[in-house]
Amino acid sequence: MTDRWRCFVAVPLGDELSLALRTLVYDWRDEPDFDGLHWTDPGSWHVTLAFLGSVEVDRIDGIVSALREVAAAHRPMRLATGGLGAFPSAGRARVAWYGVADPDGRLAALARDVRRATGVAGSEFRGHVTLARARREPVSVRELVDRASPEGTLSVDHVALMRSHLGRGPARYEGVADVDLGVTSRV
Repeated sequence: MTDRWRCFVAVPLGDELSLALRTLVYDWRDEPDFDGLHWTDPGSWHVTLAFLGSVEVDRIDGIVSALREVAAAHRPMRLATGGLGAFPSAGRARVAWYGVADPDGRLAALARDVRRATGVAGSEFRGHVTLARARREPVSVRELVDRASPEGTLSVDHVALMRSHLGRGPARYEGVADVDLGVTSRV
């Protein structure tokens, strides 16, 4: 039997942005209006570029090589962040998120290229950090979406191949490989 890992490719948040969000979210966690939400662990916050799902371990080196090729073709970027939203809507949220602006589409292009290189079917990309998920039924988060959120900057200078460990409690994430943007590998 071949060992399989549940993997995804992401952009980690920097310390400054993570701290600003963490401070805000801790204030919301105990509010009764948001009882129907399960808040994600701030230590695991990231922007997902591609969810790879269950991957055979012997494919990991090939995926890292593909990520190096993609990353070499993209330059580091700094993107404005801010604003809260929800999927599918604020009135019936399954996911509450913090937004990442991508006015020139460079982050979406990186996500598209990562997905193509790793064989993931494409879907519309919206850069965001998942802050909370509905526990069972969709939750109205209109009040949350209307609140002020910290404006910040997401520095995208590398992508990370991550492994997800599921089980009791929240998912735990393990870094498998970091790949710098704009670096051409030399052999």
